[in-house]
Amino acid sequence: MERNPLIVIPAGIFEGGEESVIEAWRRAVEAGIGNVIVDCEDDAVAEAVGKAGAYIYRKGGEPDDTARNYRTSSGAERVAATVNKFDRFYNHDIVVNLHGGLPGIDPALIRALMYPLASQEVDIATLVEPVDDEQALDSEIVKVQVEWMTRRRIHVLAGSRVGRALNFSRDPAEIGGAPYYRHIPIYAYKRASLDRFVRAEPSLRELEERLEPMRAIENGMRVDVVMAATEPDEPKTKPAK
Repeated sequence: MERNPLIVIPAGIFEGGEESVIEAWRRAVEAGIGNVIVDCEDDAVAEAVGKAGAYIYRKGGEPDDTARNYRTSSGAERVAATVNKFDRFYNHDIVVNLHGGLPGIDPALIRALMYPLASQEVDIATLVEPVDDEQALDSEIVKVQVEWMTRRRIHVLAGSRVGRALNFSRDPAEIGGAPYYRHIPIYAYKRASLDRFVRAEPSLRELEERLEPMRAIENGMRVDVVMAATEPDEPKTKPAK
């Protein structure tokens, strides 16, 4: 099936300033999967990024209302608000949210996110990488419990494979007994799945741990992951309490 992805870079959450945004934009363009826009409200950043050649989109106006009486810091909600104004006629059927300060991401990994979404069952695709012993115990690092599918591999990406995310947590004691990995916060959504996601109420796990993927999983949506690096050792399992 032919796809028409749109990559959205929310410039406001990059800590490295305009240089970080520009580098992320260049990597997104190099990925070559579709159009790239930079969602930017800061005048200075918008000017610098625009001079580099990026397409700047500025929503303007007041923040979008929600049906609930509280808001989250969900990146998906911001991206959905941008996309639903920028692309009112649904010309783009996949939305990639390139955020979290990842200017140095390999463009091949952005392309790799398209592979899981080829399945009709998958709503969201994201990335993971092996976790070392120190990271496994770090409560600030998001870890993912993964069920790997042996028949699903990305042959053009060395050492990569595809699996289903079962759980996300910062707490290694809560992640579960299956192999787990470090999460890389870049997401690719099917457009209809993104709309479904933002209509759903935030889950308790999302609010407690600031983990928006748990909203998807706890609302019956399927999140698949791509391995972003070759595993040096055996994957970690749940540490003993």
